[in-house]
Amino acid sequence: ATVYEDLRRCPYRFFALRQLGLRSADELDAEVDKRDFGNWLHAVLGHFHEALKAAATPDPRARLAMISIAEQRATREFGLSEAEFLPFAAAWPAVRDGYLAWLTEHEAEGNQFVDSELKKEQSLGVLKLIGRLDRIDRTRDGQAFVIDYKTESAATSKDRVKDPTEDTQLAFYAALVADDTLRAAYVNVGEKSSGTQTVEQPEVVAARDALVAGLIDDFTRIGQGAALPPLGEGMVCEHCAARGLCRKDFWEIEA
Repeated sequence: ATVYEDLRRCPYRFFALRQLGLRSADELDAEVDKRDFGNWLHAVLGHFHEALKAAATPDPRARLAMISIAEQRATREFGLSEAEFLPFAAAWPAVRDGYLAWLTEHEAEGNQFVDSELKKEQSLGVLKLIGRLDRIDRTRDGQAFVIDYKTESAATSKDRVKDPTEDTQLAFYAALVADDTLRAAYVNVGEKSSGTQTVEQPEVVAARDALVAGLIDDFTRIGQGAALPPLGEGMVCEHCAARGLCRKDFWEIEA
């Protein structure tokens, strides 16, 4: 999903980072940033739900013990010392408790965990979509419910679903599942003050269909030699690894 999102946001970014495989030199920085926390949190929740699936229990104390074990396992896997994890250690208990409270409500609505970190492939003619789902649940009515965890602000997650044609990630994951009755949502886990929230994309099937049509059209044009110019628009440029190549900072604005 992130590869195609790069193409939609800036064709040149896609060309430089995805087709040419260029990367910026890694800096010597041992600090844990928010992306590291997000990856760690994905691992924690994956381990927790697999354990809960194997030994289902509604007991809050048992669940707290399970997620604590999952936390320790993920920390070992990521090689994080206590000092390295310190920036997020203070926030984690509130995030954890908010997630467990959300999970209780989510299950009370009839939703049931099925799988996590599920690799999926889907053929589209000569193209093949490949992705990994954070999580897939089953609703009370038997619908597939695709979930993508987010540690961003809830406002950012809500902005993602405002325009279905611009919501690349959930639409891409929906294309991998290939189910016309599925539901899909971002589950925002990152805000300790407001707790975990579900931000559903109500038009996910329409978003999926639009994305698939656009994807086929885009890659057909690329195959025919279409140019991949830099767009230089919006927030995508602020932290782009290809910014030095497209030389956006030296562009001249023509009158």
